Amino acid sequence: MFRRFPSGAGHDDGFTMLEILAVIVVAVSLLSIGLGGFSLALDTVRGDASMNKVLWQLKLAREAAINQRRSVEVRFTPPNFVAVVRRDIPNGETVLSTTVLEHQTTFVLFPDLPDTPDRFGASAAIDFGGADAIMFNAEGQLVDETGNIVNGSIFIGRIGSPMTARALTVFGPTSTIRTYRWNGTEWRN
Repeated sequence: MFRRFPSGAGHDDGFTMLEILAVIVVAVSLLSIGLGGFSLALDTVRGDASMNKVLWQLKLAREAAINQRRSVEVRFTPPNFVAVVRRDIPNGETVLSTTVLEHQTTFVLFPDLPDTPDRFGASAAIDFGGADAIMFNAEGQLVDETGNIVNGSIFIGRIGSPMTARALTVFGPTSTIRTYRWNGTEWRN
């Protein structure tokens, strides 16, 4: 036999205001955690994209210098412009490529971050030991305006956001380029 309860006796139809409020609080909390992770992931992707733009400009300049047997200069113009320029003989120049760093990424040196593990310099966002110009010569080496081999570092990121910090270093004699990401405690490549 089944017993029937009169309407309203023994159970309620619906949710209390407190239960609805608890579900909303949990949903908002999960959403904010998810968006925080998404924001960090987006910063990482954008920082890497800008770093890769600089990397490819450096590689283009080196390959053009070797293939065309001409000095090819890389010009970094703050806040976010890179140009690859071939020096023509006997004089003049030809712009081979230009690019702009996107997503509010600029050449920036974050004051609390140390130099990269290569220790090529961190006195400025673009540090090639005081060289006025840097270029790849026909042998593929990175040299200054007088032909002396130089090493250097390029630091990029979004101002006020150290987790977007990226760095590229160039070892002049072999033109080995290394890329680094700041992970919050150290430079990792």
